Amino acid sequence: MTWVVDNIQAILVVCGLVTTSMLQFTLMPSRAARSFFGETVDGAMADVAVRGWGLLIALTGGMMLWAAFHPETRTLAIGVTLISKVFYMGQLITRGGRFLKGMAGVSILLDVIMAALLATWMWAEHGA
Repeated sequence: MTWVVDNIQAILVVCGLVTTSMLQFTLMPSRAARSFFGETVDGAMADVAVRGWGLLIALTGGMMLWAAFHPETRTLAIGVTLISKVFYMGQLITRGGRFLKGMAGVSILLDVIMAALLATWMWAEHGA
C-alpha cells in the first residue's frame, strides 16, 4: 500500500496516458470499434454515441494526468475514474465472450490493474 501512495504521481501519469488513448474512438469510431470489439457501429446515432463515449473516457485520462501534478484534485479524479472503469468492465463482462476478444479483453485486464492501484490509493488516503 505504501508503494502505491509513494508512487501515485507516476501511476496517474501511466494510467492517464493509457486511458487517454481511447480518444481514438472520437477520431475514428468505426475503425476503433472494429479493432476493440470485433464489431462496427452503424448509423448516425451510433457514430455520435461512440464518439461521445470515446471523448468521455479520454477526459478521465486527462483528469488523471492533471491529478498527477495537482494533488488537491486526486480524490475527485480517481473517484470518477474508478466509477467509470468499474462500470465499463462490468458492461463487457456481463455481455459474455462476445466483447472479450481482441483489444476489449486486453482493456479489461489493464483496467483491473489500474482500478486496483487507484482503489488502493483511495483506501490508503481515505479508508481506515
